[in-house]
Amino acid sequence: MPLIGRAARWFGRESSWGLWLFAIAIAGLSASCVTKWTPLEPRPYHRTVAAAGVADSEEVGAEECEVCHDEVKGLPPAPDYHSECEACHGPGEIHADSEEVTDIRFPTDTDCLACHETGRSSHLGWTTSDHARAGLLCSDCHDPHNREPLHVREAEAVQAAILPHASGTSQLCASCHPGVASQLNLPSHHPIREGMGDCTDCHSPHESRRVALGARTALCTSCHQDHQGPWIFEHPPVAEDCTICHSTHGTNSDNLLTTNQPGSCISCHTVVLGHANGAAATRQHFTRCTDCHGAVHGSYADPHLRR
Repeated sequence: MPLIGRAARWFGRESSWGLWLFAIAIAGLSASCVTKWTPLEPRPYHRTVAAAGVADSEEVGAEECEVCHDEVKGLPPAPDYHSECEACHGPGEIHADSEEVTDIRFPTDTDCLACHETGRSSHLGWTTSDHARAGLLCSDCHDPHNREPLHVREAEAVQAAILPHASGTSQLCASCHPGVASQLNLPSHHPIREGMGDCTDCHSPHESRRVALGARTALCTSCHQDHQGPWIFEHPPVAEDCTICHSTHGTNSDNLLTTNQPGSCISCHTVVLGHANGAAATRQHFTRCTDCHGAVHGSYADPHLRR
């Protein structure tokens, strides 16, 4: 018998609350296996030396930098618009002589926003965003030296294997959000893992969810326009929030439903008029409500949402 099975049987024999202890232990083991985000550079260095720069150092020009840093990942050190090394890393004279990492400055968010904030509304909310509050730096997601679209960093091989056919951006997101990545591999899911969509199609990594304008339904119907309405006879949960019935990343139920039919329906419609007696009362618990009420998102003609 597998080890977990033997442990479960032992806990069950020894005490009534043993299974609770076993469940807690398994939960802790699972949590310890989840990959956690770690910064790419030491935070004290970024916040002190990096921000202040290196005193008494002089500029030497990008040509001097390229004597040692002649390539990054087999390519020239940076695209032309990022080719002025000292614009981001500060004067490099002392570093060129000592070759010590502490004698050169690493860019902070302030350096990035000095160029990228102007005219880019997607960056204006960065300081109040969930990613900024979690302590991420621009360089945790972006690598100004690479040629990927928007300079998004490449995910590590282990993390990329979770969503092997997804875009590079989605793979990078999965490296910090493994729980969401696992949902995208469930039977019913948005086509992110197939590369037919991207996390940033729905999420803005530079903004705060707490100040986002508009309902989730407006975001969903930007793609699912056939469910948008307005309808003469509305289904209130549809008009309010699609996620009342649907789980956005993935589920084991059809059509991204949080629970398969009729469970998703009878969670609200506990007593359905016309189906409360006799055989019909039994059938409603073993059939799909949409077999009759096919216009579940809304109807122009029927208040009971029948087609």
